[in-house]
Amino acid sequence: YVDNLDLRYEWYPSRGELISLAVFYKHFDSPIEWTYTVAGGTDLIYSYKNAKSANNYGVELDIRKNLGFIGLKDFSWSFNGALIKSKVQFEKGSKEEDRPMQGQSPYLINTGIFYKNEPLKMDIALLYNRIGKRIIGVGRSEGSTGDDSNARVPHSYEMPRNTIDFSLAKKFGEHLELKLNVRDLLAEKIYYKQFADVTYSDGSKKEVEEIARCYKPGRNIGLQAIYKF
Repeated sequence: YVDNLDLRYEWYPSRGELISLAVFYKHFDSPIEWTYTVAGGTDLIYSYKNAKSANNYGVELDIRKNLGFIGLKDFSWSFNGALIKSKVQFEKGSKEEDRPMQGQSPYLINTGIFYKNEPLKMDIALLYNRIGKRIIGVGRSEGSTGDDSNARVPHSYEMPRNTIDFSLAKKFGEHLELKLNVRDLLAEKIYYKQFADVTYSDGSKKEVEEIARCYKPGRNIGLQAIYKF
């Protein structure tokens, strides 16, 4: 189960505009995480496992603003951003180290510019999104050789990535509407990385970065025609 506590202040400067600031706290009991587990012998595979609990808390800002005050009466701007602190609680005696909950980013950014023209029957949106570095696969602190750090399995992280989406909708008369949607204009590569603390034979230690997976999802372009009778 999840316990939520949210304290929010909202201000509406004018019609369609909003400034909202919130602080929040969430407690997760037995959250399910994607993690390494032993599959017979010494083989390790990813599976699902319940952590004892986790706590998330942070601050969130929402803004919706019409840009008419700078001469752009048909334009508006929106922003949503959050800073989140996440910490998983472990059973007493566990070798696990402090870490965020799997899948939780330390920050989120969503912003966009919108154009709406009633006489032209046209709507345009340009959206930007970015999330912070987050764990996508939980590693193992207890290696096969006890406390040997070289035997540990590091967490797998999804690295920060920028995305931009574009949409355009145009009505023709009372019946026909055309929509164009382009997702992920930047088409940046998605990186999954692991960061291992390695101890060398001379006693020196170093954090080693390794790319566990890298792929490019590509752009998604859609064109839709809607005719209403």
